[in-house]
Amino acid sequence: MSAIESRAKLVQAAKKLRRQWEQVQEMWRDENCSQFEKNVMEPLEADIRAAVVAFERVGTMLHNARQDCGASKEVN
Repeated sequence: MSAIESRAKLVQAAKKLRRQWEQVQEMWRDENCSQFEKNVMEPLEADIRAAVVAFERVGTMLHNARQDCGASKEVN
């Protein structure tokens, strides 16, 4: 699986998680819910955003490496 495909899967999973969390919040509206949002969901979503950026960077680096390797083959 490529970095781009992995990124896309992560983004879709994060969207699904957010939708499901919003459904849970419709019924769970107490201090524990607020604490779970603050202590679990917010850090998790921040980590997911960081991972998405990392996948983008890795994808770009792999693309550039492939181009560089292909370009060096053409020159030789």
